[in-house]
Amino acid sequence: MFGRKHHDKAKLEHKLYLARETPEPVFDISDCSLHEVPSGIYSLCRVFLKESLLLNNNCLSSLSGGGELNDLQLLKVLNISNNQFSHLPDDIHILKSLQELYLSHNQLRQMCDSICKLSNLQVLDVSHNLLKALPVDIGELKQLKKLDITENKKLRYLPKSFYRLHRLKALNLDADCFCYPPKEVVEDGIDPIRRFICDDIGVNYESIEPQHEDQDSETKINDEVDLVQAKIWELEQLKQQKMKHFLEIERYNELMQRHELELANASKTDRDKLLAMLTEEQVILDEKLNKIHRQKETERFRLIERLQEEENNAHMIINELLSLDNTPLEQLIEQEEKETEKLLAMLNEYDESLRKDDILKAMQNILEQETAMLKQVDEDRMVTSKSILEQQSELDGKLADVLRDQEECKAKLVNDLNEDTDLQKAAVATLLERGDARSWGLLQQIRLVESQLARLTNIEMDRKKLQMNQHLVFSISVC
Repeated sequence: MFGRKHHDKAKLEHKLYLARETPEPVFDISDCSLHEVPSGIYSLCRVFLKESLLLNNNCLSSLSGGGELNDLQLLKVLNISNNQFSHLPDDIHILKSLQELYLSHNQLRQMCDSICKLSNLQVLDVSHNLLKALPVDIGELKQLKKLDITENKKLRYLPKSFYRLHRLKALNLDADCFCYPPKEVVEDGIDPIRRFICDDIGVNYESIEPQHEDQDSETKINDEVDLVQAKIWELEQLKQQKMKHFLEIERYNELMQRHELELANASKTDRDKLLAMLTEEQVILDEKLNKIHRQKETERFRLIERLQEEENNAHMIINELLSLDNTPLEQLIEQEEKETEKLLAMLNEYDESLRKDDILKAMQNILEQETAMLKQVDEDRMVTSKSILEQQSELDGKLADVLRDQEECKAKLVNDLNEDTDLQKAAVATLLERGDARSWGLLQQIRLVESQLARLTNIEMDRKKLQMNQHLVFSISVC
């Protein structure tokens, strides 16, 4: 409903603009859902020398509101058909120059007598109303050439002054409804109707014929003038239609240009916002990565310090044992030290290689994904709604790939952990077979190393999960 009112208001403003700017003598505000004539319309007609006022196809019930009818004295055509008029103003006779009056498709129950004072009226259309009678003095409309009174079901009689309408050339009525003149007379046409009325009121129809014949020459001249004026009018109408069409095209082009400019500005704004958001997220991600890296470095340093402490303790124990028995224990201790060093070296190398490879791969994947996403965002903003659907399907594929990669990483980590566990179990079993105090100390060191490796592995898994979640959140926000 609101959209309809807005459309009608815009349409009225457009028509008022055309009426002011175009030189044609037509003021057209038809089909605008008006309930009253806009204020100042009549004075605009006078100022812009308008000869036609079109108010048809609205919801009007009165001519008040538009100003004074005196401002319409130059008006030649008034069209108020397809409205809700139940009566006409009594001062309508002020429109001295009026030649055509269209009142069809209203709710008129009677016509005011002052309409008979429109001495220049040539066309009168009161069809599709509720009229019960025509004005008694309708014969005063000496210039009337066309009268349409069809679809007035309660209209039964023609006024007796009808015989004075000498210039009437076209009469449209429903013959079946008439009682006076009778149906058979009405069906015969205008002249039989006039003759019937003349006979009924005692006027010699032949006596008015010479006068009518004397007026034939003048009528012919007037008809020729009317034809020329009608031709000029048609040309003016065609010109007006072309002008309206041209103005509508210009207005449409202007609206389209504005719309394209708004779309371009909106697209640019969205692109800038997206780039700013991506930059902020990249900064946050870098900060988190640096924080995790610092945490890992700190833990690594702590683990090394603990290992050094345990190694010092082991050396102290070994020295004590050597002081007790140098011959059999020295070989065993050297062999155990070598095996321990090899085991620790292997564990450190494996941990370092695993951690470096994971970090490098993760950072490379993040950089590649961010670069691809930035390129994809720039391309997606330039395509139409069809490419959006394609992007959605592509995004679904990417999400599936991400989930698959995540599953693969999890499986790989589980395998690595299983391998580490097997190695650690083998080492523990080897040390347990030795069964001495130093072996027990070394076993405690290995368990400590195992717990530290497990912590590092859990941290790596948490970091990868965080990266995957951030990537998923970013992909969804982009969509």
